[in-house]
Amino acid sequence: MDTKVFLDHIIDELARSHGEAHREDIRRGVYACHRVFSGTDRDLHRFCREQYVPPGEAREALLRRIDRYHQAVAGGLQKMLKVVREGSDIADHPFSPAEGILGAFTPDSHLTEDYRRFNIAALVQLNFGTDDTTPPETRSGWAARRIGEIGRETIPAELLQRLSERALEVDRFVNGYNLHLDRIDFGDPRIRFPENTRLISHWGLRDYLVSLYGTPDALPRQRAILDLLRRVVDGEIPTEILDNPDARWDMTRGTVTVGGETKPARFHGPLRWEKFKAVFDVQREIDPYTRYGNMIDNAFLRDREIPEEEVVALLESILTHPLRRKVADWIERRLGRKLEPFDIYFADFEHGGGKTPLGYDLGRRYPDAKALQAAIPGILTRFGWSPERAAFIAGRIRVDNARSAGHAWPPHTDDDLQLLRVRIDPGGITELDFSTFMHELGHCVEGVLSSYELDWKALWSVPTPAFTEGFAFTFQNRTDEILGRTPQSHREATALHEFWKTYEIGGVAMMEIRLFHWLYEYPDADAEAIHRAARKIADEVWGEYFAEIFGEESWGLPGVYSHILWCTFYLPEYPLGHIIAYQIRK
Repeated sequence: MDTKVFLDHIIDELARSHGEAHREDIRRGVYACHRVFSGTDRDLHRFCREQYVPPGEAREALLRRIDRYHQAVAGGLQKMLKVVREGSDIADHPFSPAEGILGAFTPDSHLTEDYRRFNIAALVQLNFGTDDTTPPETRSGWAARRIGEIGRETIPAELLQRLSERALEVDRFVNGYNLHLDRIDFGDPRIRFPENTRLISHWGLRDYLVSLYGTPDALPRQRAILDLLRRVVDGEIPTEILDNPDARWDMTRGTVTVGGETKPARFHGPLRWEKFKAVFDVQREIDPYTRYGNMIDNAFLRDREIPEEEVVALLESILTHPLRRKVADWIERRLGRKLEPFDIYFADFEHGGGKTPLGYDLGRRYPDAKALQAAIPGILTRFGWSPERAAFIAGRIRVDNARSAGHAWPPHTDDDLQLLRVRIDPGGITELDFSTFMHELGHCVEGVLSSYELDWKALWSVPTPAFTEGFAFTFQNRTDEILGRTPQSHREATALHEFWKTYEIGGVAMMEIRLFHWLYEYPDADAEAIHRAARKIADEVWGEYFAEIFGEESWGLPGVYSHILWCTFYLPEYPLGHIIAYQIRK
């Protein structure tokens, strides 16, 4: 029997049983169920007859049941994953080779297959699955919309497991891409860095460069870091010096000395893109099992629920806005010189070009994760929460010493914790990492407030990651206040700061969008070709939006962000997050 005829027969039967008023809802459910049902046509017929629940109290009860059920199952597996990844994520112990095996395990890789095999996906799709994108008018309507996404995509477990393994390789590569600047001879006596200046690319290099404004010999050192950022992009960093405090790199002679033996430096070339391509290749295998069939449409239409054209138009409006020239002139006057490419990272609109030193040892105040944990309630009360509310929020956050530059991991069940990961040096936290701590604390407070107390489990978290980035930037912008510096609180400074940060990261987001379009146009490109294309696209973005202010040479800056390597298409969340942060502040 023709599929349409067969499904229409089921629809007619159910409409007779439940009433013509429900025909369109029945049609929606039967067609959605058919896409994911596991069994014969006869099985499907019986399943629809037995499992369809018309709108009303009974369906609301089913919605509640699935809401709790899915959180217990999927959320429980995510809670388990946090334990699985502890050895890979937490830096309190040396990284063991065993973590390459233990950390790659993904407890939930079989979940979508199991949901389909047991027809849990079919049950959900029959009653809640929909292609409708009209915003619901009630919270239960939104819960049904989110629950209706369960089981719609069934990705083979083998692909999800392989994706996890390759993503873990990116984790290890990025977390280990640390440069010891005090072990590099830049060929200029003015370019010296304190002992144990170990900086992760790109976050640490960028933030340290920003911290140099207003310090002695800032300019030559900032130019040196700019060159390192360019070398990261171009693959001109010697492999031997990565996270190796015993290696010394003489840039003038082009040599690396390890253990008393000096050899010519061997640059790592397109290694970053080899790591990226390993993940992208699996993502391409996953594409046919996804709603829209490619990462670009999945990211914008499924995940962000904002068409790509709208996001690009918003980015364009910022990247071409006349205000960028006015802000650039303001920064030039503050610095007393023409802007250079690294000034795209300028951030101190309150103080102008340098911050007052702290009157205390920050590392002694916060020597470890436990000290940072204890500080959270006080920070929250300074932001206006009552002591009781601050204690509630802080009690659901756990701080760990991170191998990464820093990240947050939200709760997935009622008894799960919101995790905050930040780098803490042996001598205590640095000011740069404390700024990261504040950023991650913003994520964590959002994670607590948008979860435990909500009426529907399916509505935990925020609509898109851009909203949690908005919280993170809001907290990070008040770092100086928490550290004890007197805030100027100039509304103009806040507006300038948010605009300039959005301008900078907007270019990075535009670069990533264009890169993914190129990748789908040339899906079989090797790592070397991706490496060249990424540099070319970064140069084009720079030429269009930044060259008239900073000069023609891009130094590869739009392509330096390490986020790209995970192949998660995340970077557009940041400019959206800055816009949200400004709206919150305003």
